[in-house]
Amino acid sequence: MIEAYELLVRGASAIGFRMAAVALGKPELYARWRDELWELHRSGALRAPVHAELPLAEAARAHRIIEERRNLGKVVLVP
Repeated sequence: MIEAYELLVRGASAIGFRMAAVALGKPELYARWRDELWELHRSGALRAPVHAELPLAEAARAHRIIEERRNLGKVVLVP
């Protein structure tokens, strides 16, 4: 496991990770993280930024935004 401090002092970045590997390898750690994340969500402290809300009829436009990497948050399709 990589500690956040190690990334900071080395000037490194974490591009992504597989949560399934954590869930399988360290289920107690996964459960703790999951519970903490849900609590942050419930309290309103954790919110995903929304770049755009588009009607479902504009799904092609939503895909273009994402494919062109123009979004600075989630692109939400509203039915």
